[in-house]
Amino acid sequence: MKNTILSLLMLTTFTAAVAQKSEISAAKQSYALYELGLQTKAENAKQLITLNDAKVATDKAMVNEKTKDNGELWAYRSLILSAISATDTLNKSNAENAFKGALESINKAKALDSKSDYAKIIESAENNLSVTMQNKGLAAFNSKNYLEAYNSFKYIATVLPKDSTFNLYTAIAANNAALYDESINFYNKTLVINPSNPNIYHELGKVYLTKLDTASALKTFEDGSAVHPNNINLIFDALNIYLNRGQSAQKIGKIETAIAKDSLNKTLRFVAGIAYSANKQIDKAEGAYKKAIALDPNYQEAYYNLGILYINRGNDFITAANKLPNTKAGQLKYDELKKSFDAQLSKAQPFIEKALELNPKDVSTMNTLREIYVKLNKLDKATALKKKIDQM
Repeated sequence: MKNTILSLLMLTTFTAAVAQKSEISAAKQSYALYELGLQTKAENAKQLITLNDAKVATDKAMVNEKTKDNGELWAYRSLILSAISATDTLNKSNAENAFKGALESINKAKALDSKSDYAKIIESAENNLSVTMQNKGLAAFNSKNYLEAYNSFKYIATVLPKDSTFNLYTAIAANNAALYDESINFYNKTLVINPSNPNIYHELGKVYLTKLDTASALKTFEDGSAVHPNNINLIFDALNIYLNRGQSAQKIGKIETAIAKDSLNKTLRFVAGIAYSANKQIDKAEGAYKKAIALDPNYQEAYYNLGILYINRGNDFITAANKLPNTKAGQLKYDELKKSFDAQLSKAQPFIEKALELNPKDVSTMNTLREIYVKLNKLDKATALKKKIDQM
């Protein structure tokens, strides 16, 4: 009789343990059905019913003393809730509650999973939440809610710290939300992951300039130029800081050193022309632009800048002429200066024409050339060009 009672007690205890574990199994089975639904493209409503069945199973396991601290339970609960958050597009409150529950479950699962037995399940849950936050972040950004976009992208960047795309998105959203320190932080993280995009240096430097930190901006631009020596935007970025500081000569020295190392670099020659012009070294600027053109006969910007250099020279003559006194001697000097003005415009004409030939839809170049034609009394050409401009 005693043996029979003992056997019954053992059977009852064993059956209870199986029942406790069966809730976790039921949750796993329901989640497997959800994954099958993904493959067969089942409707969201049906998928949510399946996921809710899985959630209910975890609810029961959570309140059971035998399973409430089971790492597998919390790993699967995080996965199930994260899937609900990503799937329920109609009930915002339900999706948000599921998201919060998934975060809590992820933290609980990580605390219990000391041997990382369920690391892949937890990672899948985090990826599901990342999808939710990606959609939320993009929608917020497009509606100009940059703070919400920042918080959404920041979550993904935290979960996926080696993902350069979402670190970049976080930086952009932070900048638009005027969170400049956060933007700088995530731009720098992006550069550590992927320094191959020169525009990131450019944008990071601009954030520093917004904070009036020109020293950090200059360092960023020059660091970028060291990695991308032919990127003209970064060269201009640094040059503008030197010019604003009245330190064009210092930048010229750096450009000349770079040219000595790479004499066939057309971009360096072009930038040298700009720097020389800013430093009133017009003859050197002229030579630099001509060398850039010699290196690349289709260098549109170099043709245009060289033409503008001649126009500016001509303007200096006409400015001086307009200051002369209204006397006979003044008139003679005026005529002399006017000839010099016309000569400079004549020198500019073929370079501006070539620039327009290389970029025939550039309205700014068209207007510049038309002004030359008008000043040189080439009215037929000016009229023909005006018609083209009006048709643009």
